[in-house]
Amino acid sequence: MRVAIVTGATGGIGSEFCRALDSKGLDRIVVLGRNLDALRSVERELSTKMLLFQIDLTDRASLHGFESELLGSDYEIEYLVNCAGFGAFGDLPEQDARDTEGMIDVNVVALTELTRACIPMMRRGSWIIQVCSASAYLPLPGLGVYAATKAYVRSFTDSLRIELKDKGINVLEVSPGWVDTEFIDRAMQSHSVPKKVFRHRVNPQDVVSQAMGDIEKGKRRSVCGTYNKLQVFVCRHMPRVATSVWMRSLR
Repeated sequence: MRVAIVTGATGGIGSEFCRALDSKGLDRIVVLGRNLDALRSVERELSTKMLLFQIDLTDRASLHGFESELLGSDYEIEYLVNCAGFGAFGDLPEQDARDTEGMIDVNVVALTELTRACIPMMRRGSWIIQVCSASAYLPLPGLGVYAATKAYVRSFTDSLRIELKDKGINVLEVSPGWVDTEFIDRAMQSHSVPKKVFRHRVNPQDVVSQAMGDIEKGKRRSVCGTYNKLQVFVCRHMPRVATSVWMRSLR
């Protein structure tokens, strides 16, 4: 059975990837998310049959339960889209420990374990799509744990691409800047982050459209929008300048 697996499929980039994969002739799209009603809403839009798994990726038992489901299946995974992510603003001493642990559990542990579980079920020409972030390229005071988890995803993705080259499994890093999702609304409401921080946001549809186009071109990294491409360039080559700009934006 030819399938795609998409985590974080309840909305934003995850649900947009489901819509993009609907035209790929797959037998199933397997989706993971915490909100079953939201998953069902996505399901109603698509022509491809979907399998819905209501899973909290911070719960190791639930994660391992899904991995057991994979082992007992006849899936041939053509696309693995690790889109689930969790972020929280705040300096570390003031940050809720549950938020800190949640970012590491979802952004690092779950992504790594799901990737490990899926690789044996992937064949030559399949794709692993790791949704990273432009924040992976720079330490971000006030968003330090989140940025560190995304730096892990970036490094892990680069290593994985080399490890899987001989198997013919492709690995794409998707690193958008600020995406117009509930994450931004929560940051402004609960952490009083200035609105100007998010002035160059992009929408999920454009992020996914760029990523699918970059898959067709066989690229290894996908960054949506001219501003975000410039941002990643500055972060990589002029990190002190980028950090200074970030700190000024928080004032």
